[in-house]
Amino acid sequence: MEPLERFLSAAHMEEPDEVPVSLLASARFFSRFYGIKVFKFFHDPKLMLEATLHTMKRFPDIVFFPGLWADYGIVVEPSAFGSRIYWPENFAPYVKGDLFKNPENIRGLEPPDPKTDGLMPFVLESIQYIQKHAPNEVRYLYAVARGPFQVASYMRGPTEFLIDLRVRPDIAQKLIDVCTETTIEWLKVQLEVIDHPIGIFVPDDVASFLSPELFEKFGLPAYKRIFSGFDGLLKVYHNDADSTHILHLLSQCDFQVFNFSPATDIEIVKKGIGQKVCLMGNMDPVNILLRGTPETVEEECKRCIQIGAPGGGFILSLGGGPSMETPEENIEAMVNAAKKYGRYPISG
Repeated sequence: MEPLERFLSAAHMEEPDEVPVSLLASARFFSRFYGIKVFKFFHDPKLMLEATLHTMKRFPDIVFFPGLWADYGIVVEPSAFGSRIYWPENFAPYVKGDLFKNPENIRGLEPPDPKTDGLMPFVLESIQYIQKHAPNEVRYLYAVARGPFQVASYMRGPTEFLIDLRVRPDIAQKLIDVCTETTIEWLKVQLEVIDHPIGIFVPDDVASFLSPELFEKFGLPAYKRIFSGFDGLLKVYHNDADSTHILHLLSQCDFQVFNFSPATDIEIVKKGIGQKVCLMGNMDPVNILLRGTPETVEEECKRCIQIGAPGGGFILSLGGGPSMETPEENIEAMVNAAKKYGRYPISG
């Protein structure tokens, strides 16, 4: 099987020929391997495409997820609401300051227009450029939108947003509703310009900071609303904060692939939701892949495979994205470990 075929087989809860290897890679990682500053990557779709293809060619056995990607970091959605964005030379951009210091201003908030507001139209143009100039054998596959809790925390401030959930639940609900609608519409508009989409990708770490009670009240309805609207597409959810306490609720959210944190025990996740959702993870990107040796990487991959892979529905990955300084030999060790320990059938 080819790497992407292997990935999709696992994503649909099947047993491929061997465990697929995937890295959730973005601008900083691709920029490092192509030898350019991250700022250049973000501001030139030609370099964006070249850097991504270069890295894909360097590691042909890895499925880089989401693959071809008009990646402008975590700031796209907040920029559309009017947040101030700071662009470092060799780091990902970030939101500078809180847009809604006064929570009362949230009451009149409306979703942005993805075709005209903030960085969204630039992303759409970059998607079309990448599709036009990419080689025929590499396709643009996924629409990407940050989840509502991530976006809300960027605009209100993470601490203030979490306080609002308890102290001002009506205002918190209003902000979540607007951010949820933004996530949905932003995905839809991207899907309109992607020629052959196969899925959607929704990262949202902040949801894990909610208690089970608060997630059931605020998170479950929002996620159900998002993921239920894209039937027929592969639905991938990423959360690299510890989600042990809300696993039973996440299993009801209608996504098919869960990229989860190294802080979340893979054995608990496998027993809890691994019969319903494909697990993508969850090796530590810093303590193992960045700071470890090929030998420690192999041992951790072996452990993850032995726990996560039996019965299918498992993708060997990290619990987050790889650091831009990750040693190449450690990445190769992941691939080799999957070939060594990940051939099906795998018994538990």
